[in-house]
Amino acid sequence: MADAHSLSDYTHEQMAKFLLFLERVRKAGISIPTVSSDNSAALLTTNLTHFDANAILTQPGADTRGWVRIGGAIYGQRPSFPQLRAVSTLMASVQNVAVVKKGESVGYDRAYLASMDVRIATVTIGFADGYPRELGNGAGKVSIRGGVFPIAGNICMDMLMVELGPADESEGIGSQIMVGDVAVLWGPETDEDDGDGLVRLQDIAKILKTTQSALTCGLNKVRVQRQLS
Repeated sequence: MADAHSLSDYTHEQMAKFLLFLERVRKAGISIPTVSSDNSAALLTTNLTHFDANAILTQPGADTRGWVRIGGAIYGQRPSFPQLRAVSTLMASVQNVAVVKKGESVGYDRAYLASMDVRIATVTIGFADGYPRELGNGAGKVSIRGGVFPIAGNICMDMLMVELGPADESEGIGSQIMVGDVAVLWGPETDEDDGDGLVRLQDIAKILKTTQSALTCGLNKVRVQRQLS
């Protein structure tokens, strides 16, 4: 459904053409076992009136079952519908924590120059895993231990670096982060999290002018382990 809202003349014209097509195919004696016209947005838009199950399923000679194709809505990836909850979380681990001195650089092209003595964490995910390189140099954020930290410098193929804060800080969350900690790149932090997490996938999609589905589908199928819970 390209334009799923109740005032769309385009949607109604599409459905009229679809019904005419079904009628012609059935008159030709061709069986149509299943019919699908709606996607996630159409299913969730409750005031749509274009879908007439009787017209679709009970034409003369019909032997058809109807279904709706639910895509990104399964994962809560439709921000226009607040009744959905995000369920996709991308995680990696902290591989190293080091102090970078003032004036020293981090990553390719020396894109990050430390303005002070700073703690830097290396996280085990990069653009080869499907994490967008465009989120480097502070455009992207990472959540660790409930704190949100900017990405430092360019994102590498297999890793990225995160600025944790001043090296002499002893009270903040950044000073407590250590090797083995979980880094959340997007999504809910825990199963009990009733929101979209501290780093929201929909915000990343907005920054990159893309869709949430494009980001999740872009994750490497071999390198990024999938876990269902």
